[in-house]
Amino acid sequence: MCCCCNCSNLSKKVWSFVGVVIIFGFAAFFGFGLPAIVDAVARTEFIMEPGSQVYENWIDGQVPMYFDIYFWDWTNSEEATNENVRPNFVQRGPYVFLERHERHFIERNADHTITFKQNRTWIYIPEQSNGDFYTDRVTTPQTILMTVGAVVQDDPFLLMIMDGLITANNLLDGVTYENVLVQDVLFNGVEDPLLEWLNGIAEWQPELIEGIEVPPWDGFAYFAERNNSVEYDGVFRMGTGTDIWSNTGLMVTWNGEPNVPYYRGECGKVHGSTGQVNPPMTSSQIENPEDFILFVTDLCSAIRLKYDGDFELDGIQGSVWIGDNRVFDNGNTFPETECQCTAPVEECPVLKPGLFDVSECNFGAPLLVSFPHFYLADPSYLNAVTGLTPTRQLHEFRYALHPFSGIPLTVNGRLQYNVHVKDYGLQITNGLPDMVLPAFWVEQRVVLTQEKIDELKLIYTLRDVGKYLGWALFGVGCLAFIVAFYFSVAVWKD
Repeated sequence: MCCCCNCSNLSKKVWSFVGVVIIFGFAAFFGFGLPAIVDAVARTEFIMEPGSQVYENWIDGQVPMYFDIYFWDWTNSEEATNENVRPNFVQRGPYVFLERHERHFIERNADHTITFKQNRTWIYIPEQSNGDFYTDRVTTPQTILMTVGAVVQDDPFLLMIMDGLITANNLLDGVTYENVLVQDVLFNGVEDPLLEWLNGIAEWQPELIEGIEVPPWDGFAYFAERNNSVEYDGVFRMGTGTDIWSNTGLMVTWNGEPNVPYYRGECGKVHGSTGQVNPPMTSSQIENPEDFILFVTDLCSAIRLKYDGDFELDGIQGSVWIGDNRVFDNGNTFPETECQCTAPVEECPVLKPGLFDVSECNFGAPLLVSFPHFYLADPSYLNAVTGLTPTRQLHEFRYALHPFSGIPLTVNGRLQYNVHVKDYGLQITNGLPDMVLPAFWVEQRVVLTQEKIDELKLIYTLRDVGKYLGWALFGVGCLAFIVAFYFSVAVWKD
């Protein structure tokens, strides 16, 4: 039975157009309101609040992370002092590890930040590795010797004392760790009489080695005391996003300080994200991506990555940032990178483009970081050695994330550690050419799991359902408007 059959024509007109307005209202809600609600609810999952998806992933590390280590084997080290023979290197590995991050001593602060320490654990995966981490052997520069040389070279008195003591005690028989196990030179420690002697002197007569920061290790290893250590990476303080979600995951202080003492100005500033938790981006940031700032504790500094276009992972749209030639420029081409130089300002730049001095945050060891195989570095570094072949596909630093959530989609964090070898004035380094030799390089790999991909897809599904339903209702509304207009003009006449 018609509910408005007895209504006046005016009432029919009013009710018909009210119905049209209601349909358009539902269309607007489903087309605009529902996606906005989905976005707002989803945003709450992307802040560092207990119970949120991002927080729980961060706590227990549900997304697998891999750490590949490639070691450089110096095959003709017996020709080290022959300037007519270039050092030759053979790449060993990768030795693949599952890397797990555990958070400890977590404190939530009143200023919407969180303070914590992290424990990094590496678990060897032999079936994914090339070679045997436990039995493979390599030859690599004697880093402790180069560290001592770098410290004493500008002090003639200290240089004379150290040279005499090293010679008198017969502490070294060469400038390399010769034919040592990879597992020892990376984690366990290579027997090093010089390091053992320095530690003894540091305990009983520290004035003899004043100025030399001696690592308290039983033997030398590049990753000594790092595996399963809750202290090594320091104390982090970062934003939770509970005040402004754009602060999620951004570093505020490291080891209690907003700046690191090793670099000047912007280069010493603690900022950016650690890469595992990032702030969701706004629509304007997604449309006009800026540089991505990543704080890397192994560098004691942040690096600035350049936007390099769009990216897709199993139907999920993302954006990619890469390390370009600006990252390790040292002020040669880009004035803003001058603060990377650790020498007095008037002497900068000291290094040619492509290397980054991390000696100050590594016990004074003359370590220089580059991209693998000297990719994007000044050609002189590559031409000084043989065996390295840089390619963008294999050696570029890449970071892809989902802008709306800030969740990393894929990560290929690639860095190479090099040793500055030269004649430091010690008898044992006599005749060594001034050269930068590769020691090893690493790749930290992350690929988002299918489970996490499906969770992100659900957001898009709900938003799309709302949009499609909104458009459908909009079409129904338009048809209803035409019908109501026709009846109002042609049928429901006064």
